[in-house]
Amino acid sequence: MAGIQVTARFASLLFGAAVAGLAGPVLAQDAPTDDSALVARGEYLARAADCMPCHTSDPNKPFAGGLGLKTPFGTLYSVNITSDKATGIGTWSYEDFRRALHDGIRKDGAYLYPAMPFDAYTGITEDDLKALWAYVRRIPAVDAPNPENGLVFPFDVRLGMLAWRELFFRPAFFTPTPGKSDAWNRGAYLVEALGHCSDCHSPRDVMGAIKGKAAFTGAEIDGFYAPDIASAALARSWTKDTLVEFFKTGSAPHKTLVFGPMAEVVRDSLSRLTDADLAAMATYLLDSPPPPDMPAPQKASPLPPEVYARASKIFIDNCAACHQQQGTGLLGAIPSLAHNPAVTAAEPYNVITVVLQGLPADGRYGAMPSFAGRLSDEQIAELANYVRTSWGNDGAPNATAKMVATWRETQKVPDYGTQAASAFDCAEVGGAPGASGPDPKAVAAISSVLQGGDVDVDAMVNSYEAAAPDASPAQVVDALMAAYCPVVAAGGGDDYHKLAKLRRFTLQAAAAAAAPTAATPFPPVPVVWAVQAGTSLVSRAPKSLAGPLSCPADNGKLVPKALVADASGLIGTPTLPVEGSAGAGWAKALAKKDPKAHLAALANALIIAYCRVVADAPGLEAAQQHDYVESFGQQVIQTLQLDPS
Repeated sequence: MAGIQVTARFASLLFGAAVAGLAGPVLAQDAPTDDSALVARGEYLARAADCMPCHTSDPNKPFAGGLGLKTPFGTLYSVNITSDKATGIGTWSYEDFRRALHDGIRKDGAYLYPAMPFDAYTGITEDDLKALWAYVRRIPAVDAPNPENGLVFPFDVRLGMLAWRELFFRPAFFTPTPGKSDAWNRGAYLVEALGHCSDCHSPRDVMGAIKGKAAFTGAEIDGFYAPDIASAALARSWTKDTLVEFFKTGSAPHKTLVFGPMAEVVRDSLSRLTDADLAAMATYLLDSPPPPDMPAPQKASPLPPEVYARASKIFIDNCAACHQQQGTGLLGAIPSLAHNPAVTAAEPYNVITVVLQGLPADGRYGAMPSFAGRLSDEQIAELANYVRTSWGNDGAPNATAKMVATWRETQKVPDYGTQAASAFDCAEVGGAPGASGPDPKAVAAISSVLQGGDVDVDAMVNSYEAAAPDASPAQVVDALMAAYCPVVAAGGGDDYHKLAKLRRFTLQAAAAAAAPTAATPFPPVPVVWAVQAGTSLVSRAPKSLAGPLSCPADNGKLVPKALVADASGLIGTPTLPVEGSAGAGWAKALAKKDPKAHLAALANALIIAYCRVVADAPGLEAAQQHDYVESFGQQVIQTLQLDPS
């Protein structure tokens, strides 16, 4: 049942591949002086995992590999896992061993093919991995070079495993099921993790992944049929006692006699296990839960399976080479997407803006190209939702194609230093009254309001939507840019500040127009709040300014607590209200003190710290409190938008 002969099992897996890359040597550290009990336990676990048959071609050289695996994609060979330093794994450390079994990544960083059942072994507990390692590192060295695999292109390219892993694999230790007995959970661990029974008894799709609800329902193995061992099938004709007898001897009264690859499993693995473990396996198999209807990563995602599949492919094709599988990035070169607060913020604007506009190199990370010309609005929305909900990220999947189309309009603001920027050509920036697109009368009306100094973006969005009810959110942003650009162009100051004002206004307009299109509503904020949008910020207005002031929680979830502590140290106990220059100074000082913090986190840390000062001040009316925090927050956000240094 568990660990059917490798030649059969491997042929049914993705690329028909084996552990073919475990090649390279394992261990080299001096062994502990007295860990005989741990070694003995490791030997038992190795039998439960049926390791030896897969890594043995010559019976006189156990674990020395060389077993040829005939697959539809060519031949590959199991590798030498003895302690030989030249041809085995004699230079590996425990961490190398752990990474191979738990993560499916060999010593040199290459991905293992899932023919080595790391998708099951990832469940092996840390203690059992250490016991296995204690045993494996003492396997006598055998000088047995690993033959070259004979896979045909493109199956010989290990990087192709990235797609498989992204779709079907997440490293995760076995977790007992609450409410089930110790024996049931022990059986689940032996069957699902160590024994990897599903590898042989489950049909697979063209990608080599187990077919969802078909797990344990049987599959063809090397000319033999591994039967249906799902609980419903077993319960019809097997009892716990007959199953245990079959595991121990390969036969049971009035039942089948073992033959084919399963005979080797009984001989080398199952018959060597304790009665208690065999009983636990039988307990679990006769009461195993229905398998999930989708692969584990997709099951954990809030995205529909078809969207997950599309978005993961977009990520693999466009992002994974730099940001790596699991979104971990490259230390000192590419930022991590996993558990990144700018990625998981309430709004998806940061992810959308970065994908559309790219990022320049900033001294810490390399440049990122724009994907605006390569990906459609729908693709970018799906990619944003995928990144915000994968690898443990808990962002909301609220990006939509309409939202992306709206933020595309912000790209019409030229970068400082370009010819269009130097000319401040408003027709190129966002269209102009009379041009196709924005309604000329509505644009002219908004422009006159802006010339009077009223820059209430939300009110202008509502005004234009009322004048042009059929306008899309993207057209609304285009119209507001067209109205504001000539006002900025006619104002004083150098081009840098004009462009910064126009970009800030455009981002704010995009946020105001895009918010109603979100797939899931944004949570309300109690005070003015900063939202990261690429290399800039957007200020988000509170839902209501009525009633008592409510400050954001300082619990480390919104902003790192250490950053809020730094902000509180800068602010101290000032006389209220503070001058605008004080807020600007604190923003610059905090950015200098914490140069690696996201701009939004810097602004919000100051807002939280200042809000607490205002809330604790005696004698202030609620309206005054809100006004103080609103003015301070806008000043801090604008300072970091224009000059974070």
